[in-house]
Amino acid sequence: MFNNSQTFDLNCDCPPYSIVRACRMVGFKRPEDVRWCRLSQFRKGCYRRLEFFSLRTWKMLFRMAQHPDDSQCTCGSKLPLLEKYTFTCVSGREIEYYLGQCPRCQTVFWE
Repeated sequence: MFNNSQTFDLNCDCPPYSIVRACRMVGFKRPEDVRWCRLSQFRKGCYRRLEFFSLRTWKMLFRMAQHPDDSQCTCGSKLPLLEKYTFTCVSGREIEYYLGQCPRCQTVFWE
């Protein structure tokens, strides 16, 4: 049974939803449905906990693979190059983001 007094902590590492939604119009695949990672946080290792469950991590434990570096996504692909995108809000204000999408797992990296 669900207790209404419980709270949930959500850690959302993506830009505002309007930007995420607009990314579909500039060619990103399923931006609303994929993982988003701020590149600076990713490089600090904040997402490495998820790698515990990957086959690559277990291979590393048994010396079957080399340690991943900061230029790799958690899926093993090379990190995408971030390109500059400028989004114009309804108010006329322009917001710039650097965005790139992993070709394998579709994770969107941003700054």
